[in-house]
Amino acid sequence: PLAASWHTNVHEFGARRVEKLLSFAGKGVSGAIAGAAERAILAATVRFYRIAKTLFAPNPDLVRMLRDRTGRPTYDMRRGVDTVMYTPEKRRRTDRVFRMGYVGRITPEKSVRFLVDIEQALLKAGAPPFQFVVIGQGSEKEWLQANLRHAEFPGVLKGEALAQAYANLDLFVFPSKTDTFGNVVQEALASGVPAVVTAEGGPKYIVRSGESGFIAADDAAFVRCVLQVIGDPSLLANLRRQAREQACDTTWDRVFERIYEAYEMNLRPDEHVHPAPQPAAH
Repeated sequence: PLAASWHTNVHEFGARRVEKLLSFAGKGVSGAIAGAAERAILAATVRFYRIAKTLFAPNPDLVRMLRDRTGRPTYDMRRGVDTVMYTPEKRRRTDRVFRMGYVGRITPEKSVRFLVDIEQALLKAGAPPFQFVVIGQGSEKEWLQANLRHAEFPGVLKGEALAQAYANLDLFVFPSKTDTFGNVVQEALASGVPAVVTAEGGPKYIVRSGESGFIAADDAAFVRCVLQVIGDPSLLANLRRQAREQACDTTWDRVFERIYEAYEMNLRPDEHVHPAPQPAAH
C-alpha cells in the first residue's frame, strides 16, 4: 500500500510566480490568470495524490483539504526540531541593536518584499537601532538589497553557522503566506527567538500567539506586533523563554509515534483507515 505526504503548496507557488511574470498586464489581468493557474495546478496535484491509499499533511488546513478532495484518509504529520543544534546558548551578541531575522528562499511566494514595509514602519515610529538579517538566496535578494536600508545578507548558512545566526536574533519575522509548515519558525523558537507569522499557512499552527510569538491577522497587524516587541524588553524576555520551552516539547519521538500508527493502519487491507484526531489550533 502506498502512503504519500504533502510538503509544498505548489499551486500557490505557481500562482505567485505567474502573477509576478504577468505584472506588466495590470493587477486585474495578472490576478485572474494567476487564479486560474492556481486552480489548475491544484486539481492536477490532487489527482496525483489520489493514487495513494493514505495521505499525510503538515497542518490541519491541508489535512482537511486533502481528505475532502481525494476521499483518502489523511493524517497530520508534524515535524520535530533539534533542540541541541538550535539553542539560545549559542548566542554571542553583546550589542544593543535589535536584530530581526528571516531564513529561507528569498522568492516571491515568501512575500519577502514585506520586510521593506516593516522597516519603513519602524523608521516612521522612531524605533531604536535595528537590523534585518536575511539568510538565504533567491530571485528577490537583489531587490531587497536595493530597498532595505538596515540589513545584512549572509547568504545560505548551514550547521553551526546557521544555529549561531538564529541565536543572535531577537525576533524572527516570517511574512510567508504559502508555507505548509515552517521548519525555520520551529528552529527559531528552539533558539529562544520568538516569531511573528501570518494567519495564512502552516506557521500559525506552530506559534502560540502571545506566548512564543504572534500570529498577525493582516499586514497592518504584523507591523504592530513587531513594534510591540521591539518597544517592550520585558515582553521580549518572556517570549524568548516561552519559545524555547515550547520547542523543547516538540520531540521527533512524538512526531513519529503518530506516523507509525498511521503506517500500521495502512497495512491492514480489510480495515477502514480513520484520520488521526487533529490538534487544537492556537
